[in-house]
Amino acid sequence: MKSKTILFTILALAFALRFFQLGQVPPSLNWDENSNAYNAYSILKTGRDEYGNFLPLANRSFDDYKPPLYMYLSVPSIAIFGLTPFAARLPSAVFGFLTVPLVYLLARKLFQNSSNKETIALIAALLLSIAPWHLHFSRIGLEANIGLFLTVAAVTTFLYGITNKKLLILSAVLFVLSLYAYHAQRATTPLLLLTLVVIFKNEIRNFPKKYKAAFVAIILTGVAILIILAPRETFTGRLQQAGSEARREDIEKSIKYLEYDNLSPFSKIVHNRRVTIAQTALNNYLQSFDLNFLFTRGDDNSRHHVDGIGMLYLFQLPLALIGIFLLVKHKNKEALLILAWLLIAPIPVALARPSPHAIRSFSMVIPLTIICALALSVLIQQKGKYRIIAQGVTIIAVASSLFIYLHEYFYHYPITHAFSWQYGYAQAAVESNKLKNDFDKVIVDKSIEQAYVFWLFNTKYDPKNFQENGNANSFDKFYFSDQAPTNPRELFVSASDLPEGFKTVALINLPNGEKSIKIGYKEK
Repeated sequence: MKSKTILFTILALAFALRFFQLGQVPPSLNWDENSNAYNAYSILKTGRDEYGNFLPLANRSFDDYKPPLYMYLSVPSIAIFGLTPFAARLPSAVFGFLTVPLVYLLARKLFQNSSNKETIALIAALLLSIAPWHLHFSRIGLEANIGLFLTVAAVTTFLYGITNKKLLILSAVLFVLSLYAYHAQRATTPLLLLTLVVIFKNEIRNFPKKYKAAFVAIILTGVAILIILAPRETFTGRLQQAGSEARREDIEKSIKYLEYDNLSPFSKIVHNRRVTIAQTALNNYLQSFDLNFLFTRGDDNSRHHVDGIGMLYLFQLPLALIGIFLLVKHKNKEALLILAWLLIAPIPVALARPSPHAIRSFSMVIPLTIICALALSVLIQQKGKYRIIAQGVTIIAVASSLFIYLHEYFYHYPITHAFSWQYGYAQAAVESNKLKNDFDKVIVDKSIEQAYVFWLFNTKYDPKNFQENGNANSFDKFYFSDQAPTNPRELFVSASDLPEGFKTVALINLPNGEKSIKIGYKEK
C-alpha cells in the first residue's frame, strides 16, 4: 500500500474518532466548557465578555483567567452551529485532528536521515490518532488541545524553516500564539524554544539577519502585548489557585519538622521551607513519569480518562523504553530535542496539585508518541520470521487496545462518569426555564457548582442583558443562593434533597438511574 494511501486512511480514522458523537460524548459540557462557549457567544453578539470587557486578552471566567484563544476560536463555531455542545467542542476536535498530520511531518523531519523515516512518521501519526490521551482531550472544549497544536506546529515549522527560511516567520507567530492558548504553554514554550536555539545554534548562525531579526521581533512583540495588555491575574490567578494549597502545606510541614528538631541549625537547613517546597515540586514533576499514570490508570480525575486505561495504551510501555534507549544510542540533535521535549513537558505540574495531572502534562503525548513510533518501526522491520511475528503481534495489540478503549469510552464512560461531567445541570436549566413563568423566582441551590454559567448557556440568555443587569448571583428570574425559598411562588432547584414540605415537580436522573437534580416548590 502506498504511503499516501496509508496516511489518508490514518487521517480518516483520526477524523472519525474525534467527531463521532462529539456533542454527546462526554455526556455533558463541564463548567469550563460552558464558560468558554458562552463568553464566545457573548463576544459574537456584543464584542464583550460576560463581564463587559471589550475583546479581552483573558477569559476571566470563574476568576481563573483562562487564556483567550479557545474562546475566540469558538466564535465562528458558535456563529455557524449555534450555542450547542457540538459548537463548544468543535475547535478542540478540529485542532486535535490537525495535530495528527503535523506529527507525521514532524517525525518525518526529525528522522530525515533515517531510511525508516516514512515508516516512523506514519506510525507516529497512527499512534497519535488513536492515543487515549490525545483523543480524550480532542473531544473536550478546553484550551490544552489548542496549546498542544500550536506547540507542535511551531516546532515543526522551525525545523523545516532551517532549510526554508520563510517558515521561520510562521514559527515565531505560532510560538507566540501558544502563549495565548493555555497556561502550561507559558512555562514550556520558552524552554522549548530555548532548547531549539541551543541545539541548532550552528544552523541559526547561518540564517540571514533579516529573518533572525523578524523572528525575535515577533516573539518580543507578542510577549510584550500579553504582558502589558493582559490582566495581571492572567499570570498570577491560575498559579495561585492551583499552587497556593500546596505551598501552604509545604510551609506547615517545614514548621512542624523544625519544631520537632527544636530549631537546630541542621534542621534549619534540611527543613527550610524552600527545601521542602523544592522537594514537593520535584516529587510532583517525577510523578508525571509514573508508569501507572501513563500506561495503566491515568490520574485521579475521572474527567481526564476512562477507567482501567492509562493515558497511553499498555502495549506502548515496552515501546517507550526501547525508543528511549534508541534515542540515547543515536546521540544526534534530533534525538536530543525529543528527549528534551519529554523532560520539559511536565514542568507545569511541578508547582501545583494534584499530580500527576493529565492536562498540565499533556505535551508529553508528542515526544512519547514519536519515541514509541521509533521503537515500533524497528520491531516490525525485523528480518525473516521475526518480522511476521512482530507485525502480527503489533496488529493484534493495536486493534484490541483500540477496540477496548472505544467500547469503554462510548458505551460505559458516559454512564459511569456522567456525574463527573455535571450531567443534569443543563437539563435542569432547560426544565426550570420552561417553568419560570409560573413562578416569581427560580432559586438555584449552590449545591450546583458554578450554576449560573449552565443557565446562561442552556437558556441562551442574551449577553447584553446579562452584562447590563446580571451577574453570577442572579439574572432574569434566576437566583443562585444557598438559602432554600420559603415562598410558594419561588421554584427551587437543588442537587441535594428538597427540604421537608416541598412538592417535587421534576426529577432529573443520571444515565445510571441515580437521582441528580430535584426541582420543586414549598407547598402552602
